[in-house]
Amino acid sequence: MEKFDVIIIGGGPAGLVASKLLVAFGKKTAIVERHKLGGDCTHTGCVPSKTLLKSAAAYYHAKNLHQYGLHSNELEIDTSKVLSHVRSVVDEIYLHETPEVFEKAGVSIIKGEAKFKSSNQISVGYKSYQADKFIVATGSSPSVPHIDGIEDIDYLTNENIFLQESIPKSLIVIGTGAIGVEMATAFNRLGSQVTLISRSKGILKQNDEELSEILLQELQKEGITFINNASMKKVTQSDSQISLHVNEQIISSEKILFATGRSANTDLDLEKAGVDFDKKGIKVNPYLQTSNPNIYAIGDVSTKYKFTHIAEQNAIVAGSNIGLPIKKKANYDHIGWCIYSEPELAQIGLTEQEAKAQYGDNVKVYKMEYKNTDRGYTDKEKTGMIKVSVLKNGKIVGASILGTRAGELIHQLQFAKTFNLSFDKLSKMVYIYPTFADLIKQPSKKFYIDKLLNNPFLKLLKKITK
Repeated sequence: MEKFDVIIIGGGPAGLVASKLLVAFGKKTAIVERHKLGGDCTHTGCVPSKTLLKSAAAYYHAKNLHQYGLHSNELEIDTSKVLSHVRSVVDEIYLHETPEVFEKAGVSIIKGEAKFKSSNQISVGYKSYQADKFIVATGSSPSVPHIDGIEDIDYLTNENIFLQESIPKSLIVIGTGAIGVEMATAFNRLGSQVTLISRSKGILKQNDEELSEILLQELQKEGITFINNASMKKVTQSDSQISLHVNEQIISSEKILFATGRSANTDLDLEKAGVDFDKKGIKVNPYLQTSNPNIYAIGDVSTKYKFTHIAEQNAIVAGSNIGLPIKKKANYDHIGWCIYSEPELAQIGLTEQEAKAQYGDNVKVYKMEYKNTDRGYTDKEKTGMIKVSVLKNGKIVGASILGTRAGELIHQLQFAKTFNLSFDKLSKMVYIYPTFADLIKQPSKKFYIDKLLNNPFLKLLKKITK
């Protein structure tokens, strides 16, 4: 039986980052992967979805050249190769993640599905392997709700939507989280007639309510049909049409996509290893150890924050805790995320609603709309707004940005929040003109002025000099 210092189960972003770190620490390390290295992010998630969104944006802006003062004859744009282009980008990135690349770096790759036999042994096919430590990084899979008739239809999830040969003429998207909103954006712009369905009210529940509503209005302006508070009774398929019975109507489309959440991949015989888990995933302590201290769990399988950047950060924490004597805790205080719709919607910390509920009168929300920036006019990008929730002492407790490049802009605020910089500090630097960074400059200047006006010494001096 082959023995390792560490065996990582799952070769997605979390597993790959952890393996590189552990090899650097001198640990004999193996990854067990049942499909391809790179996991969901490379093959069915971040990479293909963002590639598709870029193609959709290019198509949309080419069709709307008039807004830039440009005119042309009617453009005929062929979308037949869009999805093959998406797959080609996936293939390009996978070249950096093949087993050969990692084996050359000193990581052993074991192909197959792992099952625990005991607290320090797993089986993969007919072979058994032993390790001092394990990291479970098996990720998550699409969670599809039970609807009468669903077992008889060919439905899409993120796992097969990019394998289609052509853009469907019509598409029902069920689910209004990141995947649902992004795919509705992309396929609508590429010519699909899209119906977006929410099982509750509104979209993107983890984000700011006002900004989510503005984004929804923009999606509807572009032609997406939206249905709120949907009660889905049954679904049927006849020839090339899928019919969904929702509320009191029947909606038909060529394809249907379920983007209704994720379920942790825990089918590993974890009981045999003494690892506690439930339907939400594997339970871990702040050091990312499971109930068996020699087994760690990272990424989607053990955290509610199902983002690649969180999985990679988990990998660094777990890898460091295995390889170094000083133990680190996972910290989610300053994390953020971005929905790559158009416009983008980015978030760090608390939303406006959460900040006011938690801090009451001690928090003030500073806002600025994109239409109040010169760059918004030059680029015809006037839709959107920034909101920064700030305590009286200048501490940033949250920020939301809806608008172009929101996912890039929010990092400056995330930096200030992470390193506890007072919001007014961001007003002290000289900003390049014209940039969208004005959205951070102006609100931080406003906070600085408010801070001066509320300074007790300056208030007293003002009274004396009257």
